[in-house]
Amino acid sequence: MKRPEEIKINRFQLKVLLNDNQKEGFDYIVNHNVYCGNCGGTFNQGVEINGMVLDSLNDVRIEGACKNCQGKVARVIEFGEDKEYYQKAMDFRKSIGK
Repeated sequence: MKRPEEIKINRFQLKVLLNDNQKEGFDYIVNHNVYCGNCGGTFNQGVEINGMVLDSLNDVRIEGACKNCQGKVARVIEFGEDKEYYQKAMDFRKSIGK
């Protein structure tokens, strides 16, 4: 079976896909748990998100800049293992023709 393609998503689309617990987890990760290779660590200042992708496993990849040093960062947040979320993501893909 062919995996779905990666698609860019915006914050509104992400908020529709996530339940309240997942939204809290996403916000925590973005603000407290992204490693910056330029700074050499994980910082509490968070990430300025420049783009998000729903990947082929229906996980969310964020790309942006470290708020501490403006270095490029990326983080995959694994939501695709949750069956309810996965189905919502697949329904979302159908609704936009992807």
